[in-house]
Amino acid sequence: MNEKIVEHFKVPESIIEKWQRLIDALARLLNVPTALIMKIELPYLRALISSNTKGNAIPSNYKEEIYGKYCEETIQSKKLHEVPNALKDPNYKNKPGLESNKLIFYLGFPLEWPTGDVFGTICILDKKERYLSQEQKDVMREMKVSVDAHLELIYKNELLKKAQQKIKYQRDNLRLLNSTIQHDIANNLTYIKGFLELKQSNSELPKDFSTEFLPYLQNSIESINNIKKLEDLFTKKKTLREMQPKKVIQKIKNKYSKNLKVKGSCTVKADEFLNLLLKELIRNAFKHTNTPKVELLLSENETQSIIEIQDFGPGLPDEIVISYFKDNNSQRELKGLTLVQKIMKRYDGIITYERNSKGALFKLIWPKTSI
Repeated sequence: MNEKIVEHFKVPESIIEKWQRLIDALARLLNVPTALIMKIELPYLRALISSNTKGNAIPSNYKEEIYGKYCEETIQSKKLHEVPNALKDPNYKNKPGLESNKLIFYLGFPLEWPTGDVFGTICILDKKERYLSQEQKDVMREMKVSVDAHLELIYKNELLKKAQQKIKYQRDNLRLLNSTIQHDIANNLTYIKGFLELKQSNSELPKDFSTEFLPYLQNSIESINNIKKLEDLFTKKKTLREMQPKKVIQKIKNKYSKNLKVKGSCTVKADEFLNLLLKELIRNAFKHTNTPKVELLLSENETQSIIEIQDFGPGLPDEIVISYFKDNNSQRELKGLTLVQKIMKRYDGIITYERNSKGALFKLIWPKTSI
C-alpha cells in the first residue's frame, strides 16, 4: 500500500476525540501555548488537532503550505526535529509568518502509517526560546507512539473493510453463477424432458430431432462447460494485457459469415474473457433481437477505446433497459447482459445502450488510462 492509498483513509471521530485530549495534555505537561497534530494534504499541512490552550495562535483546521515550514524537515527526515529559536537559525529566521505568530520554538515528531508513509506530525511551539530535557522529549515521543498505534488501527480496519467488500463481491458473484446455471440448465433440460415424453407417449421417434432437440441439449452442454470460465471471471486475479479486439472478432465472425460487419480498430487492456464478452453480445444480438445483421465499429481517441455493436432489430424491451441501464437495484433476468457488465467492470470499463433509428446500439468503453 502506498501514500496515494492511505492518504484517503479517514480518522474516525472517536479517535479525533482521543487525540484532542492527548494534545491538550501534552501542552499542559510541557507548558507550551501550542501543541498540534498536523496532517499532510499536499501541498498543504492542516492542523487536524490544535490544543485548547491560552495563547494558542493556531486554530483547528488551519492550513499552510508545507514548503519552508518546520514540519517539512520533520516529514522529510522522518525523525525528531528541534528548533530552539528560529530567529537564530539561518534556515528559519526569514520564515514567512514568523513576525505575526512569533512562534520561534518548535519540536516535532513524524506520525507514520504502518506502511512507513508519513501521516503528518505531532509538534509543540512556543513564542520564546526553549530547550527541552530528554525526559520531556521522551514524554512527547510516547505520545507520538500512541498516535502511531491509532494509525495502525485505522489501517488494519481499512484492510478489513476491503477484505469484507471483496468477500461480499465474490459471494454475490457466486450467487449469480448458481442462479445462471440453474436458470439455463433447468430450462433447457425441462424442455428436453417434455419433448421426449410427448414423443414417447405417441410411440414415435422425433423426425425433427436435430432441429428441436439438439439445440437445447447443446445449450445445456455449453452452460456446463462454461462453469469453470464463470468461476474464473468471479475469482481469478486480473492479469490484463494489451489486446486487439478486431482479431478476436474475426474468429467470431466466421460463425456469422456476411451478417457481421467490422470496421476500424482499437487497442484495449483485457484478458481471455474478451472473447466471451464479444461473443455474448454478438450472439445475443442475433438470438434475441432477430436482427438480419450486426455492425461493429472500433475506434479510439486520447481518452477512450470504444467498441460499438449496432444491430438492426427492434431493440431491447423497456423492462430490460430499466433493469440494466437505469435501475441498479432491480432484479435482473437476462443473464447475458449481466455477464457482459461483470466483464467490463473487470476491465474498469462500462457498457452503455441506446435505441437509434437503426435498432439497438451497445457501446463498450475502456478508459485510456487502463491501456
